[in-house]
Amino acid sequence: MSAYYCGPIPAQDFIEEFLPVNLGNIPNSLLNRIQFTKVTAHAKSESQMYKPFIDAVNKSGLMPGYILVDISNSGEDETGSKPDVGAFKGVRGKWKREGVDRWVWDSAEIWIEFKFDLSHDAFIPTPTTDEEEAKTLDHDTEKALETQGQLALYATRQLARQHRTFAISILICGSHARFIRWDRSRAVVSERFNYIEEPRILAEFFWRYGQLTDVQRGFDPTARLATKEEAELLAEKIKEHANREGRKIPDIEKNTLSAYYQPHVITVAGVTPSEESLTREYIVQRPLHPPESPIGRSTRVYFAVDTVSQELVCLKDYWRPIDNNRPPESEIYKRLRDANVPHLPTVRHSGDVPLDSSGAAFQETLSQEWLADYLSRTGLVPDHHNDDVGVENHGSGDDRAVGEDEDVDDDDDVGDEETRSDVDGEESESDEENEEEEDGTTSDEGGEGEGNYPREGDKKRGAGPNNMKETPAKLRLCLSASFRTYRHHRVVQELLYPLSTAKSSKELVKAIRNTVKCLKAAYAAGVMHRDVSSGNVMVDESGSGVLNDWDHALILDENRVAASRRTGTWQFLSIALGSDARKTHDILDDLESCYWVLFYQALHHFESSESTRKSLKMFDEYEERVLPDGIYMCTGGDQKYLYLTRPNRLVRFDSRGLDVVMQGLSKQLQRYYKAEAPSPKFERLRRQLLQRPGHAMLTTINAALKDGPWPKNDRLPDRFPRTSARAERKVIDAAHRTTEAKTTLASAQLPAGRSGDKSFLPRIPPIAAPSQSSGRVTRSTTKRSLDVEEANDVSRSPVVTGDSARSKRRKVETEVPTNMATRSQTRSNGGTRYSRRTGRK
Repeated sequence: MSAYYCGPIPAQDFIEEFLPVNLGNIPNSLLNRIQFTKVTAHAKSESQMYKPFIDAVNKSGLMPGYILVDISNSGEDETGSKPDVGAFKGVRGKWKREGVDRWVWDSAEIWIEFKFDLSHDAFIPTPTTDEEEAKTLDHDTEKALETQGQLALYATRQLARQHRTFAISILICGSHARFIRWDRSRAVVSERFNYIEEPRILAEFFWRYGQLTDVQRGFDPTARLATKEEAELLAEKIKEHANREGRKIPDIEKNTLSAYYQPHVITVAGVTPSEESLTREYIVQRPLHPPESPIGRSTRVYFAVDTVSQELVCLKDYWRPIDNNRPPESEIYKRLRDANVPHLPTVRHSGDVPLDSSGAAFQETLSQEWLADYLSRTGLVPDHHNDDVGVENHGSGDDRAVGEDEDVDDDDDVGDEETRSDVDGEESESDEENEEEEDGTTSDEGGEGEGNYPREGDKKRGAGPNNMKETPAKLRLCLSASFRTYRHHRVVQELLYPLSTAKSSKELVKAIRNTVKCLKAAYAAGVMHRDVSSGNVMVDESGSGVLNDWDHALILDENRVAASRRTGTWQFLSIALGSDARKTHDILDDLESCYWVLFYQALHHFESSESTRKSLKMFDEYEERVLPDGIYMCTGGDQKYLYLTRPNRLVRFDSRGLDVVMQGLSKQLQRYYKAEAPSPKFERLRRQLLQRPGHAMLTTINAALKDGPWPKNDRLPDRFPRTSARAERKVIDAAHRTTEAKTTLASAQLPAGRSGDKSFLPRIPPIAAPSQSSGRVTRSTTKRSLDVEEANDVSRSPVVTGDSARSKRRKVETEVPTNMATRSQTRSNGGTRYSRRTGRK
């Protein structure tokens, strides 16, 4: 999450800014007595630092009612995370929860990461001279990157598992310490200070924290622990649903009830579709796929019980970016309902989360506000990316030309599965475990027309380094990211079911038809969805298709200024968007995504000529590299393009009706992508499609639904079930060992001088391996792997693997840019990009 750390600020300023005093006078006599000299005096390893540090705090009475505990040898429940020391509220011995042998994230107040020496510090030392160059705060040594990976991972786990607005942690490197405050906008980092020589600062931190209220410590006042009766009610309703006849949510018990997640009651205050105020309490436990980034939207979807009606509902909890062009999801739904857009989810009520019971203010991130205020006080001007600046031209353009994108979305460089805002119980094609990612990708949030897109060499507008006021380097902050504010938002709606529960090929196709109709009507109402995926196309209890999750929707306005970010789900992104990062996202892209969703679901659940995973590989295909100017590129869509433009490769389905639909839609896309842009033929075709978006698709689908024949209940269990990345890696490692053994044997038998001739080497059968680590492209099929707001550049932090969280930056070969026209013709090397000072990911 490079560029999302801000600081360093003086440690004393940190505690005074973020840990207010409630008890009157600070106990100077107590604080001045505290010493930490024993922490490093005799320690010969990191682990020997824990006990003297813990004793110095626990035995001093700094935090009455709290206890520091060594948790380094006990990996926490499902995640296996092992911070070194944790602070827990409660008397000694009560930090473990009943029924759980290990410590759990949802009870940890503060986590403290120790390193034996200063070389492991994750951040650069504070500049001390005016001549020193101001650079991003995160350090780039291998040891520093490893520490950054751990910090980002632990912050992710804590914020995902607790109902918090922010969290605070400590990094100890030998005799030095730093404080870090995490919220959904960024992390504020203090300067490192020598706590052996200046123990008062660290002592005051613990004392101040110990007297804070729950809200001041970052806990959400609208969430409370459920009573025993409330927890039992949730379990009862979940089990009733799991055992019901008919359509049901797959694995609902597994995805909701967990001993490692304490049941909570969340209060949702919002507005109903009839614009009446409504406040209700909902019992929740484990969210579907906890978020895997400390920065961004942090979407959590719960199966919840309404405490009044005792009905099972869906509660979506996330942090939405504040943007004049991006109204809250509740307003999007109102606009769609007023325009009589069909096939929408049934929303019960929704709204922003209030800061307190008065409802006068809302829960928002503070880091960006604090940073702006700090800059104002010090007279600095931010040197930020122009994240909210872009250009949209509505002229003609080649939607297939390969360009470069602005900021890419990196969401989970920190974890397994990314956040999802749907209720689909499916996992990704390769569920990566502790391999980070995220984002990568994509386009600006553009409008409705065609686009002439800026190409390489175009200058961006906005503040640059030369606009920064001359000031001592030691006052400069990490200012390379935008000042984006996030506000807590919740939506409560009736249950929907994954598209994979469609009982027949006809029901699947009808669900896609409903989605096309919904997109078409929404577009006429001036709204574009921008994230059509297999997780957001759902069905209701009767099997009717519904287009869910409009939190990424955009209200179209020809006068708006486009942002420099795109959003979507990589696997279902249109070929044009995947290969051309400068292309404006339009209605044709959303409609094409319907095709890829249909194809993906059909491959998994209906009989076809595809007997291997070969066709599924096109959904995860991507290419990444770094250009000489340090711009990171990630593109895809080549395999999709080749599939469509080579008719002999088309998969045939046993269901005649499904096959007719797939062949007809494939020909439409083939005609579009084989047209030579920007030829007059292509321009005419594009204008026709934009004038009547979705018409050709609906004509094909309706004709097939009418003519048939359609088999009944022909849905199959998943033909290509997902396997975990860990399981797949074992297969791959075994294959690699076999390859090496056979290669050695074959080389020994080759004639002299021919051992390097690869044509003589044994051929190993292809293995369905997980995609290499570009989180943006390889995550869950239902994850918004392209939206920087979801993950906000966590991919810039190191990839984290294993319990030790050892991490390294991905190494991407630098290459010379190829001629753009040649790329466009060959469809091979496009470029989604985000600006990065170092060019590393």
